[in-house]
Amino acid sequence: MLQINKLCMSAGNFSVDNISLSVPDGCCHVLLGGTGNGKTLILETIAGLRPITDGEIWINGNNITKESPENRFISYVPQDLALFPHLNVEKNIFYSQRFKENKSRTNKEIWEIIECMQIENILHRFIRNLSGGEQQRVALARAFATGNKVLLLDEPFSALHFTMKRALWDLLLDMQKKYNLSILLVTHDLEEAFFLADYISVLHQGKVLQTGTKQDILNNPNSIEVTKITGHYNYLPGEVVNIIGTKCLVNFSKLGAKLLIGKNITLKPGDKVIMAIRTNNIDIIPSCGGYLSESLNTVSCRIKNLYETSHYRQIVLTTDMQIDKNRDEIVVSIYDKNTIKLEIGQKVTASFPEDSILIFKDA
Repeated sequence: MLQINKLCMSAGNFSVDNISLSVPDGCCHVLLGGTGNGKTLILETIAGLRPITDGEIWINGNNITKESPENRFISYVPQDLALFPHLNVEKNIFYSQRFKENKSRTNKEIWEIIECMQIENILHRFIRNLSGGEQQRVALARAFATGNKVLLLDEPFSALHFTMKRALWDLLLDMQKKYNLSILLVTHDLEEAFFLADYISVLHQGKVLQTGTKQDILNNPNSIEVTKITGHYNYLPGEVVNIIGTKCLVNFSKLGAKLLIGKNITLKPGDKVIMAIRTNNIDIIPSCGGYLSESLNTVSCRIKNLYETSHYRQIVLTTDMQIDKNRDEIVVSIYDKNTIKLEIGQKVTASFPEDSILIFKDA
């Protein structure tokens, strides 16, 4: 188990403060955030490559804060993979066996790792002659071959196409389970994060905004900033009109509608709020010959634009018959592309499920 307690570090004028997180045995904890927010700095500090300003690092009950990198027994795969270009694939993978203290893997186990990573046929090739996917497999195999129980991965699949990424995601999960590894992984890829993670920490400007299970982060983001990092949302300003039992009635003037919201009843009438709703949580109901009669949490719209991707359709809606620059557009993502027929100019009704709407007090 990897445990980080109130870790502080800096690089030039940039600092990361008060980072606390844990990675239990057999789990993957993802650091999620955009470029330049300190993710790599955290991994380099844990690996012992950068000095610590304050805080502690523990592995399996042992304080390794002051240990040298080679005595931390942590495997680190940086973004550039750091493979040795003068060695072939086999020598790269077996490199850690040169050191007695790292011989926790038997040769038989390492050959099993090579087979699992499907790189038996490239063992005598040099790194410069490998494709990106092959280099990723070699870097992961070398990390697994050390026998270390803690693995740090920095954007390990960022340069690969989706099919190759998905294959390596599956391989990583298989190896994690087989060897009971604690993995701390850095990524800005939402799909990668939610596929691999047991826990996620959302990082922004050197601070952790929220930590929790991936279900917590997905369903209960604690701020607008977290929603902007963890998904594709629509944002609209509104004002609380009434509190009805455990729910809020909010007027969204730019939407031209009042919506009932089933979360955040700590607000009071008159409070200014921001609504956030995921693009895939809005339902579209086609209209026949005209708009459907509006019911609670539905809005009459017209399709302004429609974009097709390999996985989903993205629909841009306007709430006016004639496009009005003062009205905000609504973006909807539909993943089951064969469910309904849609086209530009078509009249539809957008439905906003009350439990899918998040509202945050406008500062």
